Amino acid sequence: MRKLIILISIFSALSLPAAAAERKPSERDPIVVSPEALAPPPTPIPANIGRTFVALHSTLVGQGGMKYLNFSGALSIHNTSASDPLVIEKIDYRDGAGHIVESYVTKPLALQPFASLQVLIAQDDVRGGTGASFTVDWAIAGNEEEPVIEALMTATAGTQGFSFLSQGRRLARR
Repeated sequence: MRKLIILISIFSALSLPAAAAERKPSERDPIVVSPEALAPPPTPIPANIGRTFVALHSTLVGQGGMKYLNFSGALSIHNTSASDPLVIEKIDYRDGAGHIVESYVTKPLALQPFASLQVLIAQDDVRGGTGASFTVDWAIAGNEEEPVIEALMTATAGTQGFSFLSQGRRLARR
């Protein structure tokens, strides 16, 4: 809980540059990753595979269904291996009915050891609705630690700011 409070405090202290805040959703690159963070995907793809589910609450309903608050979201994927690349095979964004709204990876990409990437959902992007989520299919060599995958949601309404974290949960992948 203390980490969440610190995270909220840090977020509240940040401000976006005006140019970034004024860009239209169609102008934003949804995947943010440093070129130095990427590695060539190994061939063949490692056999240690996984799938992680992360809830991304893009819209919350309050006051007995009378108020809707839209959140921006950042899906963060962190390679926890000190020696092997993490292969991201698929990132699907789903709505509350479980339908794929958007797929973000068309071919496997690999993250260097300890590298990370983010997928951004704008606050005005309400396609996911009240039950939005991500599934991430990944692979890594050996029996390394699995990646850390989580989502940070933030919103502002008037002078109020809100933020919270949603941690990923590993699912069976066949």
